[in-house]
Order: sequence, then structure tokens, then C-alpha cells
Amino acid sequence: MDYSKLYNFFTESYAKIPKMLSNGRAFRPISLFIEPTYRCNFRCRMCLFFDLLDDPRLNEKKDEELTIEEMCRAVDDVMPLGLIAISGGEPLLRRDMMELVRYSCKRHKTYLVTNGILLKEEIAREMVELGCKNFLGSGVVAVGISLEALGETHDEIVQVPGSFDKILQNTRYIVEQKKKSGKRYPLIALKCVITSHNVGQLDGLYQLAERTGVDIFNPITHYHIPAANRLDMDENVNTDMNVEPFADFDVTLLKNQLSTVIDRAARSKVRLRLTPPGIGKDDVIAAYENRLDHSNKTCHSPWSTAILSAYGELSPCSNYTVGNIRNEPLRKLWNNEKMRAFRRELKKRRIFRSCGACCMITSQGSPSQYPALKSQPASGIKA
Repeated sequence: MDYSKLYNFFTESYAKIPKMLSNGRAFRPISLFIEPTYRCNFRCRMCLFFDLLDDPRLNEKKDEELTIEEMCRAVDDVMPLGLIAISGGEPLLRRDMMELVRYSCKRHKTYLVTNGILLKEEIAREMVELGCKNFLGSGVVAVGISLEALGETHDEIVQVPGSFDKILQNTRYIVEQKKKSGKRYPLIALKCVITSHNVGQLDGLYQLAERTGVDIFNPITHYHIPAANRLDMDENVNTDMNVEPFADFDVTLLKNQLSTVIDRAARSKVRLRLTPPGIGKDDVIAAYENRLDHSNKTCHSPWSTAILSAYGELSPCSNYTVGNIRNEPLRKLWNNEKMRAFRRELKKRRIFRSCGACCMITSQGSPSQYPALKSQPASGIKA
């Protein structure tokens, strides 16, 4: 059975039914993206939160970050066996992070995204131990590890000398632990954001993923969302901000590299997942040519998924907040008037100018792709 196709159909149907039939209301959320901290030990210039990293308020607000107990209460408001995705910042900078992972794994699928440098042996072993028994069960379903380029180029991008070798060593360790356990899950994914610094190394990174024995290679479109300042969350929706254009980007090289990795995917054991997963290769190229066509794009995410900031703000996307879970529980914020108004506006507009190549957008009529299970040689690569 193609569980990936089944899961994709279920999640989008889950969102589309209330989207079509209700006036902004939605079923209980099936996915929650938690950002436990925006602190990070890397300085990746393409990072969504790069401008926050050296803001003095970031360390001043360290004590204002949600406690594990507060995040666990939010997890309880998500549909059982739904997806809890934990990112950041670098989530493993929080020494209590595995408490959240353990709790989430009791009733949900859990996905951790990390830069990998703190994915030490003890944590790696436990992530494997917490892996789902099967795709339909709870537990750690995937671990995403950011490896932005090969060797010194990676170190230059993240501005941490020697980090490439350390991350690769940690990745090999968790892969080895998974092999020893005989488990299918968690899936291990090598992730990179496509930039002018690494565009010529995409196939080299794919080959590295093959040699390392991970399950997924995931190149991500750099989508330049114009509002991601979690220190200044806003109650006013600004949907018409222009996405920052790409400049001096070698699109010809991108076309060649994407064609090569897609060909490789047809014969590789390592699955290829392009992000955004709901659009194809041609749209990824169009994004870097500053001509991505939104006329046939849409988004169903706010009917199924929410984002929880490190300070408790709940958002349907971007920098807009509908309230704080310290004042009202997630289950109430999820269908409050602000959230319903946002959904009504998105339904009316179908897509916003500020969406750019956000990982949640999809082509109308085409189900978006979720965690990868097998590779496909076609441009619309199935996860």
C-alpha cells in the first residue's frame, strides 16, 4: 500500500472539507510546528530568522521561552497521531528538548529538524528508540539534518569552522544506530536550502546522502518570506508584501543540477524530496527567476496546521498572531475570530503575494506531498 499517497489524501481532505463548507472554522489541528527557541549556534545567512540571531532581545527573552509543560499542553490539543514538527532556531540548544520529544511521541508522529551539530550519541540513540513502529503509529517519524554544502563551503555558509565534519559524523552515527535497531523509522533526511553558494553542489550532496545511507535528500527552495520577526508578532495581516527577489543567481546551473538529481532519483535508494513539495521542478526554477506564477497556486494549511512560537504566539503562518497560549489554550485560539478571519481572507484570495515559494503552497488540484516514502523520476516528485 502507498501510505504516502494515503496520508497526503487524508491530510488535504481533512483541510478541504471545512475550507469548503464552513465560514472560517476548521477541524481540530492535525499538525503543529513548534519553534522552542530562536537561539542558534550557527549563522546561516539564508535563515528565515537570521536578523533575530544578533538582536540583543533574543537572549533577554530566553526566560520567556515556553516551558516544556506549556508546549506539551499545546501538543495535547492536536489530533492524536497528528504531526508535531519541532524546529527553531536550533531546538537542541534547549537541554530539556528531549522531554518534549518523548511526550509528543506518546500520541503523535514527531519530526525534529536540527543543524545536527548537537545530535550527539545519546540523543541519536534515543531518537532511534523512539522511532515509529510503522507509518500509522506514533513516535519519531523523521529527523531532518541541515547540511548546506560540501566541506568548507558548508562551514562558510553557517559560519562555523569544522561543522561539516562534525555533522557528518553525527549523521553517520544515527544512521548506524537505525541499522542496528532494524527499524524503518525514523527516516533520516539531509536538508539544504538552495542558494547561490551551493547550487552547483546539489548532485554532490545527493551522492553524499547515498554514501551516508540516509533515507531522503531534501533540497529546499529559498522562499524569502518578508515577515518572520518572531520578536515582533503582529495582529494585523499584511498579505501584500513583496517577496525579496533573487539577484545574481545562476539559474542555468540550477536547471542542470535539478535535472541531474531527478535522474539520480530514478535509480537511487535515497529518495528525493523537493520543497515546496506541492509544486514541481519548473516552479522551483521559476521562483529563482523571480517569475513564480501564483495564479494556479493555493494553500490549505491554515485549516490543518498551526505554528507555535517560542513565546507562545499561535500563527496560521508568517508573522501574524491570533493570540498566545499563555492567555487561552490552543484549542480556543484555533477557531477564534482572528483565525477564522484569516482563513476567510485566504479562501477568498486563494494565495497571498507574500507567500512566495513557501513550503505550504500547492498547485490547485494537485495534492501536496508530505514525508517521503519513495522517489519518482518525474518533475512532480512524490514524497
